[in-house]
Amino acid sequence: MYYIRGLIASSDRKRTSVRLFMWGGTFVVTLLAALVLVPFLWMVSTSLAPAQEMFNWPPRWFYGQWDWSSYLIAWKHVPFAMYIFNSLIHCFGVVTGQLVLSALAAYAFAKLQPPFGKTLLILFLVTLMIPAESLLVPLYLVMKSFPAETTPNVNLVSTFWGLILPTIVSAFNILIMKSFFERLPTDLIDAGRLDGCSEWMIFRKIVLPLSAPIIVVLGIFGFITTWNSFYWPLIVLNNPKMYTLMVGVQKMVESGESWNIIMAVVTLTTIPTICLYFAFQKYIVRGVVFTGLQG
Repeated sequence: MYYIRGLIASSDRKRTSVRLFMWGGTFVVTLLAALVLVPFLWMVSTSLAPAQEMFNWPPRWFYGQWDWSSYLIAWKHVPFAMYIFNSLIHCFGVVTGQLVLSALAAYAFAKLQPPFGKTLLILFLVTLMIPAESLLVPLYLVMKSFPAETTPNVNLVSTFWGLILPTIVSAFNILIMKSFFERLPTDLIDAGRLDGCSEWMIFRKIVLPLSAPIIVVLGIFGFITTWNSFYWPLIVLNNPKMYTLMVGVQKMVESGESWNIIMAVVTLTTIPTICLYFAFQKYIVRGVVFTGLQG
């Protein structure tokens, strides 16, 4: 409602048609938010339901008492801590690689104007049009016989390297950072060059501090996307000790684990992303607005 008011003049807000439009928009947004929230509430309700009553008909939201034993079982008997550890390593490696490589490439495209820079940028953007599913098999074959310089045909399947390397380059992040760097005042960079600063020092001392907001936003988006990734970890990880959270949940379903325990694990997996959202809500909204403006 706040954003709608910002688009409507104060004199028009008193009109009946405008007020009906505002309240109608608020109702539609509230209804859509409720529809999104219902599956999450059902997941939590199922995780707290007694195992012997989950499949009673008709289904209920509340079964008379909350059964917290599914959370204790999920934490003690399911290798949940191991899944979290693997997912954290996965997220840290991917997000760090994406931010570092994307920032360096975007700075080169935006301020250094390398030879064939526009052609290279177009090639990066073309990769956004390729369905990710079509790359899974080629990436797996590359990770299975990785062309290392010292030792040929290194098998990176079921390793953190094989899990992280294919996703540390993000054309989307490069595009967004390039657009942000182009808005930075060129006079600051020229002043640094006149003072004898190298390009690396300019990038580290001037560009990166000014780019902290967009770096935080892309880092949050990258963490959430990597935390929830499923297809690539499912394909490249064959060792149960290397499973991430989403793969671990899938394996629990395949093994016939009780649904209240599975829902307890899924509920616990959503807590980090929910906390991250509330902690950085302001930056996420800014990032959505900024990336939307670039389109």
